Amino acid sequence: MRFTYNYKVVSDTLKKNVVSNEIVVLDFYNKDQRSVFTGLKHIISDSTMTEDSKKGIMSFPDASAKVRYVVEKISNRNLIYFYTPNHMQDAVLKVNDERKMKWEITNEHENILGYQTQKATTFFAGRQWTAWFTNEISIPDGPYKFHGLPGLILKISDRTNTHSFEIISVQKQKSNYFILNDETYKDAKKITLKEYEKIPKNPFEQFKIKLLRDGVFHSNEERQKFLKDIDAQIEESKIHDNNPIEFYIKNDEI
Repeated sequence: MRFTYNYKVVSDTLKKNVVSNEIVVLDFYNKDQRSVFTGLKHIISDSTMTEDSKKGIMSFPDASAKVRYVVEKISNRNLIYFYTPNHMQDAVLKVNDERKMKWEITNEHENILGYQTQKATTFFAGRQWTAWFTNEISIPDGPYKFHGLPGLILKISDRTNTHSFEIISVQKQKSNYFILNDETYKDAKKITLKEYEKIPKNPFEQFKIKLLRDGVFHSNEERQKFLKDIDAQIEESKIHDNNPIEFYIKNDEI
């Protein structure tokens, strides 16, 4: 089955009126109780690149796709894997996320897309979340890493309402393209969440580390100028991209 959501996000908390929307999908495979979550643009881009490659055509990822990570859940084994974006300079990382979600289910109800839902709350990765799930679809899953309720999560948002997912369609037919079959994921390096937290997430920081490691500078002045320029870009990006979906990790969550 495919569950399609609209993901609303405010990337810059200094400009809360600027809201980005992206269509994201949760594909659920009942046979092995596995789900895969990512952006629809990412799926279309990767499948197009795969077909182009078979024809000997070189193509590139869709630069407008914001959700390019993949979250894989295997519910009957309580496994969650977060895959970093593919088709990048560095190889894909497969992050094993062992945190548990502790839900408080309330007696509040709401109708969403024709389904009767019930309210539940949880604290996860630095944010308080409110979810609405339905028993009419008995899949303990949801968008992103959210899971563990007695039914599918149809809507979920954080307390600040700067991150929210809401269902827009339910399709019973299977997807013809399984994104994790892409060659870029087959050699993904498996790491722990603690190891992943030590890795810089800012692309400018990643570029800085790579160039300092592999780059060749003709003089110390050239090296210092590079450091000054890249540090300025890092600070600028932090100012305007300051609202990640996960703020921090509490020790008792790992």
